[in-house]
Amino acid sequence: MHRSVLLAFVSIFAVASVALAATDREAPKSTLAQAVAQTNRASFHYALEITVARTHYPAMSLRVKGIRGRGSLFIHVRAMADALPGPEQSALLDGPFLYEGSPNGVAVAGNVRWLRLPVARIGEQSRPMTTMHNLSPTPLLHVLDEWTRARTHSRTGLFHGTVAYDDRIVESALSGITGGIQFRHIWFSVRIGGDGYVHTIRVTGRTADAQRTLTVTAHLFEFGRTVTPHPPGEGAFIDQKSLALAE
Repeated sequence: MHRSVLLAFVSIFAVASVALAATDREAPKSTLAQAVAQTNRASFHYALEITVARTHYPAMSLRVKGIRGRGSLFIHVRAMADALPGPEQSALLDGPFLYEGSPNGVAVAGNVRWLRLPVARIGEQSRPMTTMHNLSPTPLLHVLDEWTRARTHSRTGLFHGTVAYDDRIVESALSGITGGIQFRHIWFSVRIGGDGYVHTIRVTGRTADAQRTLTVTAHLFEFGRTVTPHPPGEGAFIDQKSLALAE
């Protein structure tokens, strides 16, 4: 656990998929842009799946269950290969600390299952931090906000359209999700609930040579609830600094 195990875990699979439908009795009154802004300010739970399929190769996926709160983010990631489950890992961002769980939750020394990294030391823009945020709906919300008709209304709360793959914000958002692979022909569909929040998102694309396809789906729920992080207790984690001294 002397390296960023979360980063190492995610980099093996370079990508992603998941859309679960939501039903609401009242049609939303928000534009897509307003719904994205409101969702970005809220706490919520989510399920996210990122899948990349390559011609003549097994499809690789990451399935993420997460909770986003004010100053906190929890994710549990499981890798999949052709729908067969692979390794899994959890991570928790809690204020000044990032906790990275050991692969498959296996204790590495006694009861130690977590590595604690001070955010001030690794930096807000460090790869472990950006990886955490890339495995949340935040990049997808950035993509939606770049749609040229994001300020329009829909009586049903359903929106769909395309965005420019080479738009700076779109390219940056998707690059973080896909491990740097560039996908074109970016198409999305989204549903806004009667509460004005974004409930479901689906984004697809394919590479220039059409050899790889991307599917990213997300289901967001339990908006606005107070999120109380539960960091690992003493004895269940080791600090990055202590580990470095031990080595």
